[in-house]
Amino acid sequence: MNAVKSLTLDDCIARALAHNLDVRIQRVNPSIQSWGVVAAQGIYDPTLSGLFNYSDASIPLHPAGSVTDKQLESQVGMGRKFASGATYGLTASDTRFTPVIGSNFVYTGTAAFSVSQPLLKNFGFDVNSAQIRIARKSRDIAVQNFLQQVINSVSAVENAYHELVFAKEDFKAKRDDLSLAQQLLDEDRKRLQTGTVSPLDVTQAESGVAQRRFALIAAERTVKDNENALKLLISQDVSEFTGATVVPVDHGALEIVDTDVGGSTRTALQSRPDYRAARATVEQQNILVKFNRNQMWPEIDLKASYGYNTGGDTYGSAVNNYGNGNNSVWAVGVAVSFPIGDRASRASYQSAKLQAAQLLLQLKRLEQQIVIAVDNAVGHVRSNLKGVEAAREATRLANESYKAEKTKLLTGSSTTFLVLQAESLLADARSAQIRAEADYSEALVTLAQTEGTTLQRHHIQLNEEF
Repeated sequence: MNAVKSLTLDDCIARALAHNLDVRIQRVNPSIQSWGVVAAQGIYDPTLSGLFNYSDASIPLHPAGSVTDKQLESQVGMGRKFASGATYGLTASDTRFTPVIGSNFVYTGTAAFSVSQPLLKNFGFDVNSAQIRIARKSRDIAVQNFLQQVINSVSAVENAYHELVFAKEDFKAKRDDLSLAQQLLDEDRKRLQTGTVSPLDVTQAESGVAQRRFALIAAERTVKDNENALKLLISQDVSEFTGATVVPVDHGALEIVDTDVGGSTRTALQSRPDYRAARATVEQQNILVKFNRNQMWPEIDLKASYGYNTGGDTYGSAVNNYGNGNNSVWAVGVAVSFPIGDRASRASYQSAKLQAAQLLLQLKRLEQQIVIAVDNAVGHVRSNLKGVEAAREATRLANESYKAEKTKLLTGSSTTFLVLQAESLLADARSAQIRAEADYSEALVTLAQTEGTTLQRHHIQLNEEF
């Protein structure tokens, strides 16, 4: 016996957000880009360096002989870059060596502070934080792409759910139509025995039953297909639904929504993740344009350093000499570097400008597409609502026509053929009404998707970790 799983639309959406593979794949990207921001911020991390080196060299003497020079060198330093582009360094080093003449060790050392500040190229917060801001935009874009994937997945689930509701309701309508045709056949067979109807009437009734049975088989297959489509969207492994029948619970009164093209357009341009991602891409490219423009400037760096030298015949005396304030050393200067022609920087800047202009055009095109899409979506909601009203009226009239024709048959003023025709018109009207109601529900799904309000419509909130 097949198990039955009754699911609301919210149940299906929750399952899709938890298990849909497309959503799970896209969910990882914001986290990846967040680590990209961390990596870009690493340019401001201080660097600690150290060196320990021992050398043993034999130095020839003139006119004959040689001496051995043994040196033990150690050095420690720390440097860091600031947002202005300035870099500083702290270094301390000492060396123990043997002089060329003599056998006693000599100790020397240096402690110094140095700073370098770019004045043109690589100067200022904007240029030095460019890669960080670009990484943050990449993270924002990844978030918007994830939200768009969630919206698309939720919308697909909604449409699949409404299609399953339509298929099941259409199946019920066709089953009722078959039941009416079978009832008419049974009645005609009884009337044939009394001579009230002819054999042709019975044959026509049998034909009507066969046609409706064929339609019912096709409708049943549609139910299975739509059921499988929904299962694929809401499960990580469709085998969990093996042998199970999904029954949609939500198929009550239609949701009547007031529509406004202008309001929906403004909402779409504020809320749609794809549009927000496109704007972030333009902003990201503009950051790169400014960065590349700065890279065309010559390198003019102000450099300064200050420190002390020391020495002694013992390590302790060399260290103590630091404190007497003698043997200071300082330097101030400017370093200039300017590549002749600098074609690489110029090419990067011009290419970045062209890409920025191209992205802006793409943003404008997307904006126009959104305006048209919203207008179409609102139009479909309005026309489909009118279609529902018309279809319901058609069903009511077809039902009255069928009842009247059936009454006339009982009084002998109609025929089986005309009753079957009225039955067929009623069945078509019911199917059209069911289709119109499903189309209206799906038009609301498309409108919310076009506006970018699908998540708000279903009160879906995503945490910062997604």
